[in-house]
Amino acid sequence: MITYYWQQLGQQLAHYRFSGHSALVWIATILVFGAIFALLKAVLRTSQGILRVAAQGGAAWPVFLDKAARQTHSWFLATLAAAAACERLTPPDLSRALLGDIVVTALFVQAALWGHAFIQAGIDHYRAHSQDGERSTVVVAVGLIATILLWLLLTLAALSNLGVNVTALLAGFGVGGVALALAVQSTLADFLASLWILFDKPFVLGDPIAIDTYTGTVERIGLRTTRLRSPSGEQIIISNSDVVKSRMRNYKRMRERTLMSTLYLTYENSHEALARTTTLIEGIVQNDGRARFLRAHFTDYQPQGLIFEVAYSVREDYVDAYRDVQHAINLAIFHAFYEQGIEFAHQPVAHTQPLPDPIAKEAS
Repeated sequence: MITYYWQQLGQQLAHYRFSGHSALVWIATILVFGAIFALLKAVLRTSQGILRVAAQGGAAWPVFLDKAARQTHSWFLATLAAAAACERLTPPDLSRALLGDIVVTALFVQAALWGHAFIQAGIDHYRAHSQDGERSTVVVAVGLIATILLWLLLTLAALSNLGVNVTALLAGFGVGGVALALAVQSTLADFLASLWILFDKPFVLGDPIAIDTYTGTVERIGLRTTRLRSPSGEQIIISNSDVVKSRMRNYKRMRERTLMSTLYLTYENSHEALARTTTLIEGIVQNDGRARFLRAHFTDYQPQGLIFEVAYSVREDYVDAYRDVQHAINLAIFHAFYEQGIEFAHQPVAHTQPLPDPIAKEAS
């Protein structure tokens, strides 16, 4: 009985036709579509599970493939399932060509998503295993450029497949690109300058630098601006194009910092005291251990006193704390001179005297 009704239902469905095919064929096509779509989803989920387990082992490629698999969308699987199910259903006419265009366009879009996932996975992997924040910024910038180029190339390829004249489109984009470049000239200049900074590396994050009259520690290197934290605490924001055009000093890369001091001694000091001054200062600098003695000379006679110039360099490990070294050496020089009886010269403070009454009245 069931077989009889099933045959009757099949005969009735065979009489109903839509777009040149019977309802029975359409039902079979939908069932095939559902089966293929379910099979593709199952394969995708199984692959994701395998890749997730493999990624826990620390290897890089399973992580890349896992992120790409996560970017495989259901609409792409549905497009493939529909194309496979309609292979025998659609006649070779306009509808078959339309279906082919849809499938190829979906493949280009999915390829762009896979490429973007690979690029992002590479950036995340590098940032997770790199301690150099400045190089991470370079990788992010390169990844952004690579993503834009990837989408641009795949979009042009998809349009070319759809029959669009890509040559004329590129010519139009060229004219529009020139106009856009002129409109955003300053922004483009800052972006290109940021790439120069990131690749040439005149400074990196954390470097104490001076750009013209501004001094601070590099806090961030962006695509448009570079940000410094000044010694007084405020943040200084300078456009990257201005950074490239400016003269800068990088204090972090100093192997030694040379410090110079000028000492004024009185004329009442004896010849013997002045003669042993150089030896005394040299011993103080060498005993500190953080500095290297360069010179100490009696250089000039001035009304303020006898001029001694002292120069020493702070070693590389203490360049950032050179003020501490300078403070300790100055204290040691002062103490040694006091014990040796070597007197410093000092200039008397000038006091303002009131004007005499007649002159004051004339000035008023």
